[in-house]
Amino acid sequence: MNPFLTLNRIEFPVTYRCNSRCKHCQLGPSKRALRPAAIEAELAAQIVRDVATAYPVRSVMTWGGEPLLFPDVVCAIHAAARECGIASRDIISNIGWPREEVQFREIAVQLAESGVCGIYISVDAFHQEYIPLSVVERNVRSLAEAGIEKLVWNPCWVVSREHDNPWNRRTRAILDALVHLPAIEDPGNTVQPNGNAPVWLSEYMPPKSPFPAGTCGDLPYTGRLDQVTSISVEPDGRVSICDEWMIIGNAFHKNIVEILNNYDPYQIPEMKAILEGGVAGLAALARQKGVEADPEGYYSVCDMCRSIRRRLGQVG
Repeated sequence: MNPFLTLNRIEFPVTYRCNSRCKHCQLGPSKRALRPAAIEAELAAQIVRDVATAYPVRSVMTWGGEPLLFPDVVCAIHAAARECGIASRDIISNIGWPREEVQFREIAVQLAESGVCGIYISVDAFHQEYIPLSVVERNVRSLAEAGIEKLVWNPCWVVSREHDNPWNRRTRAILDALVHLPAIEDPGNTVQPNGNAPVWLSEYMPPKSPFPAGTCGDLPYTGRLDQVTSISVEPDGRVSICDEWMIIGNAFHKNIVEILNNYDPYQIPEMKAILEGGVAGLAALARQKGVEADPEGYYSVCDMCRSIRRRLGQVG
């Protein structure tokens, strides 16, 4: 087993296509245009089986984009996870697709039969610009009737859950209007300075800094590159070990376990620089290759890392 991996979770952003165009979305137009539109169902299911054989996987999550645009892929992934004895099998969805009641009911039954344990439902001021609350209410009831017991409201807050701003006030009103339904409220997450957010929500973005404070593990969904606990498999098969898309291989071209077993961050110059010197180390490596840091600065260490790696050709 790879000493740099204590792998217990597999995530699949099944697709970057979506039925909404939310102002806070971290995905820009280039991600939405990726091909293929969704990961292949058979490949995704085999990845689950292979990784679960080699590592003690306890959790599988599917998300997007909107994963229910491709319910066959979602069901294949969760059926494989159940087959492998993986206890936690969850989806993140806005449950706004398909819009027709009969079709959604059919998908709800398919999800339950495939072994989905829970659905984290994206409801907030952003998603409800596109998805009527009446649709959310109807579809939550369909999911509950199908037998999915863990239904969770998963809102996105601006600045913080406690911050007083028009977006958060609208989100709180939406959650209050849904309180009678069979779902519980999760603390949710906060808008990150990526994708659409800097365009539509610039007044709420943190100030830029030439060298933002912090390191890997300080921000949500990040961790040390030599202590990886989760991988993400992109729609095109690329395998990432960080939410900022640090790619270590492609499962379309090589067996996923081989990719994982061969992973050594200290043999990848950019990762080694980050581990030994943080983003300052990455910036120094980039400077040696003729790439200078942006004089306007960055919102966060992740923003800086992503920007520099993109210019070094390390981000797809």
